[in-house]
Amino acid sequence: MNNNQKHLNHIDKVNLGSYYTPEVIVSLAYYILQKNISNIQDFTILDSSCGYGSFLAKKDIAKKLIGADIDKTAIDEAKKINSKINFIYQNSLSNICRENFNIQKEEKVIAIGNPPYNDTTSIIRNSIKDTSLQNRIDSDIKTRDLGMSFLLSYNKLQADYVCVLHPLSYLIKKANFALLSKFSQNYKLIDGIIISSHEFSETSRGMAFPILIALYKKDNIE
Repeated sequence: MNNNQKHLNHIDKVNLGSYYTPEVIVSLAYYILQKNISNIQDFTILDSSCGYGSFLAKKDIAKKLIGADIDKTAIDEAKKINSKINFIYQNSLSNICRENFNIQKEEKVIAIGNPPYNDTTSIIRNSIKDTSLQNRIDSDIKTRDLGMSFLLSYNKLQADYVCVLHPLSYLIKKANFALLSKFSQNYKLIDGIIISSHEFSETSRGMAFPILIALYKKDNIE
């Protein structure tokens, strides 16, 4: 399914961190999930930065599929593509709780997707970045990087598994790892595949960096 968010201009893509995820990468994420979770059909799958919903296109794979995004046009288009999925227009990094995603306390949850990893302090493209985005993030998950804030949000939602893309530097650089301490205290990396940022046509013009398709498991799950 071609979910390229063509309605966004270059500046909006930078500010929202919205880049189309190729179908082959979506398939790799689900390969990792299905290899490690035998009862995936008993879970609710949540993509809280879903765009057009490319990570929610797998039919009959889970009990329930939920997508949310701050981009209203993307959510409206996603609803047209698949009306059976619960798509929600909202800021997924503000007032974080299961209730806002229509998820019950007892539900088993897998967080999935390709959340934006937009360093709001970077001098690269700094002239076109909207740093006011940081003012719309819950204080207890606010970091300099939106991707880290999303990881911390999955911890607040108490997701059982987290299968998302993020720069490998989150696990290598000491400063990044420290910012993710609330997440790393509760989740263990159990599987992953490293790819190049050049897999994304929108970012292929710059220097390539390693991206991890990571699967994390909450510590208290047997």
